[in-house]
Amino acid sequence: MGYDANIKSSRAVKQQRLTILFTLIGLALACTFAVHFLRRPKDGSGRLIRNKPQGNEAVAGVSGGSNNKNELLKRTIEEAAKADNKLNNLNAAELEAKAAQKVALLEQNVRAIKKTGVIMETDTESLTFTKQLQDATRTLIKLRYGDFGSISTPYRIKMDLEFQPTIPDFDTKGKEGTIVIELAPISLIPYSVYNFLEIARTWKNGAFHRNAGHVLQAIARSGVTQSMPFQEYSKEYPHKKYTIGYAGRPSGPEFYLSIQDNSQNHGPGSQQKHNPYEADCIIGRIIQGVEDGTVDRIHTMPGKEFLNDKKKWVLIRRMHILVPKGDGSDGEYVEFSSSPEVIPHD
Repeated sequence: MGYDANIKSSRAVKQQRLTILFTLIGLALACTFAVHFLRRPKDGSGRLIRNKPQGNEAVAGVSGGSNNKNELLKRTIEEAAKADNKLNNLNAAELEAKAAQKVALLEQNVRAIKKTGVIMETDTESLTFTKQLQDATRTLIKLRYGDFGSISTPYRIKMDLEFQPTIPDFDTKGKEGTIVIELAPISLIPYSVYNFLEIARTWKNGAFHRNAGHVLQAIARSGVTQSMPFQEYSKEYPHKKYTIGYAGRPSGPEFYLSIQDNSQNHGPGSQQKHNPYEADCIIGRIIQGVEDGTVDRIHTMPGKEFLNDKKKWVLIRRMHILVPKGDGSDGEYVEFSSSPEVIPHD
């Protein structure tokens, strides 16, 4: 209902702006005519003097007046268009701000329910609040990061990696590497996707620092400092090999890359005995970095499990948010935002 109302409101605003635009054009034409009329010469009694055109000079004068009128009209249209664009931007910003406020309020409610220890996956009140949060988050994602209609997985994250000299093949392959993540459909797990988009947008620094047999786990330093408000999960998007999930219970903001099928290890009923439905939140899947050996290369970090020596970590230098170009029909992606090149210290 809220989204439909926003659409109707947007149409009404556009109609109002068109009315304003045509009114401004009409006023400009009226002003131009009035100025031209008042500047015409008059005799002593105030009557207009009708001079006969004199050759090229008269033609040039008429032509110049016409050019001035056209130029004024052009400027008026341009200024009106600029004002309309400014209003559009303000309107979009206001809509986004309201959507963000709604998400924040619903998030607080969901976190409060989570603290009670209730099994949220089967509790009616919990399901009502989590659905409201998911619906509001879908709206916010589209306002903040773009609405790409029928494309089910439009959002991607590119990670710029830095391998340190401790990696075994450093001398032959150097320090650079790249991973691209296709985020999960927001129709299934919108808050998990939104949370990672926010991590990428506000990224500061991080690194893969755990080299386990089933996952490669990463530290995440960004503007997102809280864990997920609830364990969002969909059976339609399980923890298969080369998926990305949030670490811990509650999950995040640290995350891991599954290097085997972890549907059992991190799926429903895992990691604890209290709740048979609870699972790690999932983010997306790797679509670049597997075939070229980048993921396997991370797994060659010297040491097993959590690595205390930071010189052995694989650093995540930057994150880039990628979105479809235009309507996405050609399959091309463009950069929406990038984290700073200068990496701040912890």
